[in-house]
Amino acid sequence: MFKSLILAELKKQKEALSIPYEAIASRAGVGIATVKRAFSGHDISLDTLDKIAVSLDCEISIKPKHSAKVFYQAQIEKKANEIVNRVIQTSALENQLPRSEAQQKMLSQAKAMIAKMPKSKVWA
Repeated sequence: MFKSLILAELKKQKEALSIPYEAIASRAGVGIATVKRAFSGHDISLDTLDKIAVSLDCEISIKPKHSAKVFYQAQIEKKANEIVNRVIQTSALENQLPRSEAQQKMLSQAKAMIAKMPKSKVWA
């Protein structure tokens, strides 16, 4: 999927520039057949795709969906919910289901506890 999105953008750039396959191949340092295979949707390496992109004055980049801080906080939230849900399930089996206020307090405490852990442990 990722390569097809890149390829779609490269096709737009190729058409906008009216640049022939031969010129792309020469500028990218790859064979004409490789360029034609790339533009016809055949599987090529990311390295080759990058060379073709550079030859069309494009760059391939990855942009995070969210900041590292937001993503990290979401992981803390997820882990805290998992812990609290296990406690709630166990309590429910014993007919001792905590009230919603107590559940919220447990969730807050779990988040605080997880936030104090080394960051690498939050992902485990």
